[in-house]
Amino acid sequence: MKKVNATEALALNITEHALNVEFKEVRINGEYSATVGNDRAIPTFEQLLAPFVDLSNGMQVEFEPTVTLMRSSHGAEGTLFNISMPFGTVNLGGRSTECRISRFGSLNSSCSDRFGLQMLVQVCSNGMMGWRSKGTAVTRFTSNWQGISTDRIQLALGEFEGMKTHYVQLANDLKSIRLNATEVDERLNRIIKGDSKRSENIREEIRELFVSGKGNRGESSWDLFNAVTEYENHYKTYRNTNGVSSEENRAKGVLAIDTDKLAELVA
Repeated sequence: MKKVNATEALALNITEHALNVEFKEVRINGEYSATVGNDRAIPTFEQLLAPFVDLSNGMQVEFEPTVTLMRSSHGAEGTLFNISMPFGTVNLGGRSTECRISRFGSLNSSCSDRFGLQMLVQVCSNGMMGWRSKGTAVTRFTSNWQGISTDRIQLALGEFEGMKTHYVQLANDLKSIRLNATEVDERLNRIIKGDSKRSENIREEIRELFVSGKGNRGESSWDLFNAVTEYENHYKTYRNTNGVSSEENRAKGVLAIDTDKLAELVA
């Protein structure tokens, strides 16, 4: 995994050459490679960063996106990219919660781009946090991808407010549900099933985080919600797989958490 700022991303050297009549190879600085169809238009980072420039100018805030490059963990050889930038804050369950704009894409067999607005809906101790997207604009890298993507991004911006309202209400609802020890155990048994020693150890770790996790008081379903996500972010074991580091697998695992389903389980 490689993290760079906008200036460094703009300096990355992207090259491509044909492999056969169907596919070509794309390389980013010689470190990351991808096999894509010859009909795919390969974007530059200047093109990918353009919406972030426009939004930062509109908000009159610093243009400070972070660009992350990762290797694809399945299918044909490929490269994943993620670009994110802060997009204000919202009060979520009594905690100041960051929002951001994000652009996630792949250079591989699908060769597509996903632009979305996100808000932090999982609170943890050391900065690895989970996000929920709304207003996602998906575009394949065809010859006219830029025009299509611009229109879809405008629609995505219009949908974001509804998602913020939803999660503010979700946090307030969970915060209003008081839990005793028996009720905590009932909910943990729904989330972590099984009678094995390992399952019980996981439940015990989450019980401790329910009381001692960042911002938690051991009182409500909101505390239990955040205890579960903190466990997933910082205590669960992730291993290296197929050349993908445990750190990358952890990041992908956190992003895959179904936040709304978890809220139902702890309520």
